[in-house]
Amino acid sequence: MNEKGSFVGRRKELAQLHKAHSNKCHLLITGPAGVGKSALLRQARLYFPLLLCEETSSLRKICETLEEHLGWTHRKMDVVERKNRLLPYLLCRAQLVAFDGVASAPPRVARFIAHLIEHIPVWITCRSANRKQIGAVWEYLYQFERMELGVLSPKETAALLEATINAGRLPRSSRNHCSQLHRLSKGNPRVLGELLIELASRDYRLENPFCRRLLDLDRRIHNFTASACTGSR
Repeated sequence: MNEKGSFVGRRKELAQLHKAHSNKCHLLITGPAGVGKSALLRQARLYFPLLLCEETSSLRKICETLEEHLGWTHRKMDVVERKNRLLPYLLCRAQLVAFDGVASAPPRVARFIAHLIEHIPVWITCRSANRKQIGAVWEYLYQFERMELGVLSPKETAALLEATINAGRLPRSSRNHCSQLHRLSKGNPRVLGELLIELASRDYRLENPFCRRLLDLDRRIHNFTASACTGSR
């Protein structure tokens, strides 16, 4: 889903992002986990230029991520020196910077973002604008427009299922179970994607309620196993 032709749904949201970009607005994008905030930002990059920072847990991580995008090395500089080198460049570049997944931002991260929003457009994603969720960035949110990213509609779920079928990953008979898949996923794109992966790996008779519960259980088990393996590295 990372090419213009294969990204399914979210056309209205992409149009909102395009308008915010044209108006050089600061934008806060909120929504629950798995709703597609990161995917939407990655897709937006194909339509207009933005510098995307996907690691925001600390100022050091922000510097590392942006330096990697820019092809810079830090040559054993400390984080303050790296920040002082990065800020003037970003301001001179005057390009939109998006911070994906800002959660419980510490003061140093908030001050870095605050410095940027005085001069260039900044976008932030977070699950909620609640002060406990977003941390020290909260005090600057009055400068931001808001966009709430909701779950997929039944029509968007059907479009995603159709795209998966057309890619040859699911049999055409899967169309008959679109409503069951939408209910199972509750419109959450991440959950729907995980269900479709499970569905492609095994024959589930989705007209049977027991098989639908088994499909969702298998999804949860594989998701938990994958998370555990990632965390142990």
